[in-house]
Amino acid sequence: MNKHVAPKNSRLGTYRKVPTRLRRKKFLATTSPQELGLNSYRAYWLWMIGISLLTVALFIETLPLLQQQQTAFAPWYTAFLAAILVIAAMLVVFGVLHSVQPWILLSLAGVVALGVLTLPLAWNGGVLLQYPWISGFIIVSLSSITLAWSPWAALLYQLCIELAYGLIMVQLIPVDSRADSLGVVTFSRICFGLISILVVVISKRAVDTLDQDYTEALSQELALTRSRSETADQERMDRLIHDNVMAALLDASRAEGPLAKRTRELATRALEVLDDENDRLSGKTTTMVHVLMDELMESLSPWRSRVRFSNLRSHIRPAGEPRVFVPTFVAQGLTQAITEAVSNSARHSGTDVTYVSMDGGQCPPTPINPEGFYLRFTVRDEGRGFALHDVDTQRLGVRVSIVENIEKVGGDVELRSSSGRGTAVILTWPKDALS
Repeated sequence: MNKHVAPKNSRLGTYRKVPTRLRRKKFLATTSPQELGLNSYRAYWLWMIGISLLTVALFIETLPLLQQQQTAFAPWYTAFLAAILVIAAMLVVFGVLHSVQPWILLSLAGVVALGVLTLPLAWNGGVLLQYPWISGFIIVSLSSITLAWSPWAALLYQLCIELAYGLIMVQLIPVDSRADSLGVVTFSRICFGLISILVVVISKRAVDTLDQDYTEALSQELALTRSRSETADQERMDRLIHDNVMAALLDASRAEGPLAKRTRELATRALEVLDDENDRLSGKTTTMVHVLMDELMESLSPWRSRVRFSNLRSHIRPAGEPRVFVPTFVAQGLTQAITEAVSNSARHSGTDVTYVSMDGGQCPPTPINPEGFYLRFTVRDEGRGFALHDVDTQRLGVRVSIVENIEKVGGDVELRSSSGRGTAVILTWPKDALS
């Protein structure tokens, strides 16, 4: 299958990175999502901004404690607080850019855990009036792990960090007797941590449900459009039969004696019309390119709010030359493949816009297309991207509805996609036009 090289000035090289595909590990991440939907995509960067704002609020609350504990801990220990503030700033930046970066959330939890484990090394001796400032950031870390990984990983993190923190405070670092008891502080922190995990889990399930409903609605709309098209063809066939065959039979029933000339003409006309319709349904007729464009726009009507058309060329040949025709079965195959590509983009890209373009031109005659022209359609988005070999074999949208259907009508499909750099589906007919 021929692959066409993209021009150097193609926008494929300037896509904004949006790595929203969360790579889950086999270790602990049994419930983390592998792929974000449209609503989940929006919710994740909003969560990132929310966690960053909560982190900044805790940072401001920590400043009085930090001033009180300057002599109790080594100066280098404040580097953890500075690192947490940098991570919060990164969460805001990437959240505003609508770029989901799970590694930043996990980095926040890692810095907090390292801050707890290094408490004995930073302690200079003496009795603390209040518990170390790092305690409040444990709750934020639990939300981050739940969002970027899974609730079970967050629970395990909470168990380990609370045990480590409790042993350090009981065995190594004394706290003034006037301060709240360690048990009360730990219990409150655990309760707030569990609540934060629960809130994130419920929110994730809510947006997942919205994504499922959105996908089902698109699928139903596509099925309804196809059903309407089939029904329209059947009704048209019924009208032709009624208007021609029934007229001929009615005229024949009223004639006396040998069949009249008018009856024979009506019968002949009915047969010709039925033959033409049969040829159209079987793919033996042709369709003009501008009619193909109209049919394409009609088939994409369920996604009118997201589809952006560009570079639509209906005149493949210079003015004054005969218009371009394509076999009807080719036009149907192209329309179905483009519709499926737009449907996949709507369901899986995580973006609000899909770009559809059509161009073409003259080329040397080929065995598939002796008239000497080619058509090329491009369906692209700037979403998360994917790898074809990673697509589930049960998902037939790419392998069957696009690739195999285009190859059956003599076309070529080129998929350009990578994680975070969008997806482009390029359909060329005929496949030997540019070889």
